[in-house]
Formats: sequence, structure tokens, C-alpha cells
Amino acid sequence: MTRASTILVAYAAAIGLSAQICAPAAAQPTSLAPATQPGGNIGHSEAGSIIPPPLSITTRALLPGHWALHGSNYVWVPPETRLREVQAAALVQGRYVWRNGLYVWVPTHYRP
Repeated sequence: MTRASTILVAYAAAIGLSAQICAPAAAQPTSLAPATQPGGNIGHSEAGSIIPPPLSITTRALLPGHWALHGSNYVWVPPETRLREVQAAALVQGRYVWRNGLYVWVPTHYRP
């Protein structure tokens, strides 16, 4: 086993992955014939081929201070001091859309 693959296997063990997933092909067990292995994974045991579900990622941010219109006056809104969850939504540019025989302006908005 090379030094790089030894480090990779040690890192995999440190984060809780099976060492069989990251070991080079020559070091992996080949006890079953390729045709009899589940999922067609050549060189992996059944326990080593289980992949954990993807992690959910939550983005949090601070809103900076800004001017806001309050009634007929602009007031300064101070920056936030606590992180808040940010929803990732695609921005849809404003455009004209043909509806009921007329072009109607649909302003820029975030897709729900």
C-alpha cells in the first residue's frame, strides 16, 4: 500500500467510513465473484458498499444595516446580531409574458 493510500484509509477510519471503501483495488477483498456481488460492485463487500444519505445544508446569514422606508421617512435599520436562516431560491428576471391575448409584465421575483 502506498503512503497516499495509507493516509486516505486512516482519514476514512477517522471520519467513520469503512476502510474498504477507500482502500486501493489491490487491497480490497475479492471473496465473491463479480457476478454474485450485490449491485455489481466489483471488489467491495456488501457492508462496504452502503453509502450514507447526503447531509442537509442550512445557510445562515446576518442582514447588514440598511435604510428602509417607514411611512414617509427613511429610517436606519441596524445590522442583525443573530444569525437567521436563509432560503436559497432562484431569481427569475422580470419579463413580458403572453397571457390572454396580451403581453403582461411579470416583475423580477424569487421562484417559490
